[in-house]
Amino acid sequence: MSATATTTVLGLSAAIIWGAADFSGGIGARYFRVYWLLAISHASSLIALVLLADLLHQPLPDARILTYGLISGLAGGIALLVFYYALSQGSMGTTAAVTGLLTAALPVVFSMTTIGAPSRRQLLGFVLAAGAIWLISSPSGSNEQVVEGQRKKLTLAVISGIGFGIFLIALRQANGGGLLWPLAASRVGSLVLAIAGGLILSRDQFVVEPEPPSASHLQSSGSMQRTVRRRWMIGIGLALIASAFDTGGNFLFVAATRIGRLDVAAVLSSLYPASTILLAVWLLKERTNRRQALGMTVALVAVALIS
Repeated sequence: MSATATTTVLGLSAAIIWGAADFSGGIGARYFRVYWLLAISHASSLIALVLLADLLHQPLPDARILTYGLISGLAGGIALLVFYYALSQGSMGTTAAVTGLLTAALPVVFSMTTIGAPSRRQLLGFVLAAGAIWLISSPSGSNEQVVEGQRKKLTLAVISGIGFGIFLIALRQANGGGLLWPLAASRVGSLVLAIAGGLILSRDQFVVEPEPPSASHLQSSGSMQRTVRRRWMIGIGLALIASAFDTGGNFLFVAATRIGRLDVAAVLSSLYPASTILLAVWLLKERTNRRQALGMTVALVAVALIS
């Protein structure tokens, strides 16, 4: 298998797993404050990465690689905080379009300025992939209410897209230090950010307040306690699931950038909204539309051109 083909497989695999992570995180953000959800998720990921690196006897990389890892964690942490918050506010596709486009665009520009432009065929694939991301993720409605909702979330989408783009570039620049330690350094950055955000913004509320109890619940404090306990268990479980998927996606993306071009890996992995939307259709019974179906088809053509 050629380097480009291997990069394609790894990039698409990262997209599938990242989409599952965003889906889990978006649902989990309905049970926990976003920053605490991120703290739980990334703390468990950091512990797993450090233990695995120690088990495999991987030596610590130099300061440059660890610094790039920290930068990626800080940028990715900001992006995830903003993105998960946006996902928890409603339809999961509302902000994913702009976020996905910026996530893919920044590494492409970086690659073109550092290692040169890809082939014309791949460039065409990049353009089609950008169109696919937009079609898959953006809402199909055009009424005033939908447009107004998009405007309110545009800032969040831009911030998360730029953060994810820097995250991908910084992880690529951490080349040469193995796969595990750069990811662990990245988790340190995002974990510190999540804990700081939680302490500053939410000192007294760890769990999102449950919906107002019914009259029967008011008659029984035990029922209320069970409700809160259940929300804790669901929220922690979703955080751990998001952690496993997110770490797996990061691992596959870094592996892809070590084998092939950053822009190829970044564009393909940025198709993650498709995975998120499909999971929402399957598990939440959300409906797809013609735009999304067209976007899936365009994405297949884009993958063929890029690979």
